[in-house]
Amino acid sequence: MLYQCEIPERAGYDVVVVGAGPAGIGAAVSAARLGRKTLLVEKYGYAGGVGTWACCTLFFNFGVGGRQLVSGLAEEVIRRMDARGAASLMINDACQMPEFRPIAGRPLLGKVTTKTEDLRVVYHDVLSESGVDKLFYSHFYGVVRDGRRITGVVLDCLEGPVMIPAKVVIDATGDAHVVHRAGGHTEQAPADQTMHKSIFFIAGGVTAHDPAVNYQRYEELFAADKTPAMVWRHMGLSYQLDPGMVQLAFAYANGDGCDSADMTRMDHELRKRNFEVIDFVRREMSGYENSFIAHSAQQVSVRSGRHIRGVAKISVEMLREGAMPEQPLIYITRRFGSHSGDQKKGLAPERRGSWPGFSAIPYGALIPDEFDNVLACGRCISVDDAAMDTIRMMTTCMAMGQAAGTAACIAVDNRLPTMTKVPFAKLRQSLIAQNCLCCEE
Repeated sequence: MLYQCEIPERAGYDVVVVGAGPAGIGAAVSAARLGRKTLLVEKYGYAGGVGTWACCTLFFNFGVGGRQLVSGLAEEVIRRMDARGAASLMINDACQMPEFRPIAGRPLLGKVTTKTEDLRVVYHDVLSESGVDKLFYSHFYGVVRDGRRITGVVLDCLEGPVMIPAKVVIDATGDAHVVHRAGGHTEQAPADQTMHKSIFFIAGGVTAHDPAVNYQRYEELFAADKTPAMVWRHMGLSYQLDPGMVQLAFAYANGDGCDSADMTRMDHELRKRNFEVIDFVRREMSGYENSFIAHSAQQVSVRSGRHIRGVAKISVEMLREGAMPEQPLIYITRRFGSHSGDQKKGLAPERRGSWPGFSAIPYGALIPDEFDNVLACGRCISVDDAAMDTIRMMTTCMAMGQAAGTAACIAVDNRLPTMTKVPFAKLRQSLIAQNCLCCEE
């Protein structure tokens, strides 16, 4: 949808970031700290994306195999959360149990769990302290486009629609809504070929038990077809930092995450399925006899939806071959395939692979091929749907956001005609100065 001057116009910004998930936070904070007038737009009243509205308290992929891959703002946020007593390293992957002790100065080499309410406040604080203008409770509606440039974004605010001019626009919506509504090139895999959708929930009233006993019991019941319909073949959960609280995350649905009617259908199905799950664990699992649904995600969680068509792309072939792409920004693992639409075949779909070592997210995967002043970050970048699992975690998305925000500032400061003209060496140098872990040249 394209709009012109009939929408009331507000003061403009150097950088407008649409979407306040981890990628959007990274982009906005980086741009503001580098001195650019920055606006962050979000439909909810707080930032954080799946970490604050989806009951997803785990930060994955800080490190792999004893090597830290992501630092920068993502680590800063966790250190601030730790100072509040609201973060913990996980003991191991097998039982998803927090250490229940401060992280202190230890390196972040694995998963970290957090507290949702604290995370909402910390994100608000970091954004405000960094000088980001926040315009929340505002829905992105459309753009003003002039050829290869988006010159403004149209928002539906509580007080009415407004148009906000921008020198650079960053699409951090998760599903490339900015690029899509601007008429740009996007790609989307069919629903049956992409990862399934979920509504996680937090169970309260859970008492002491042996997780291993429950895991074995669950696998036996799954094999005997005595679990609820459309659940994972393993008991997906994460113990929370608050006593008696456990995140349960093994019910799923399939559908189109970019279609309102399909999202409505899945929302209904998943919320009903969650009550089947809580009844099931009360009946079958030790420690859950008096459990209940304490709270659940505010909307259906989408792991992969619509992507931009970028000047570069993260492909399965790139991961398989193992060569570093041009202009590599952020280390990623060399694996693909996760969260199948058919759990009887396992958590990963039939098309999957994993190899040792690392690849990287190239800068070009953040640049839509049809626009000169637009960047994308987070899970809507240019990537094969099958390769989504290696780039979609919150830590990686925030690192992508920092790269996008930094590139936007370089483009504005130097009046560059297109985002492809950003000198990569300068971008990399600026990210290193922000304590980001960048790929070796």
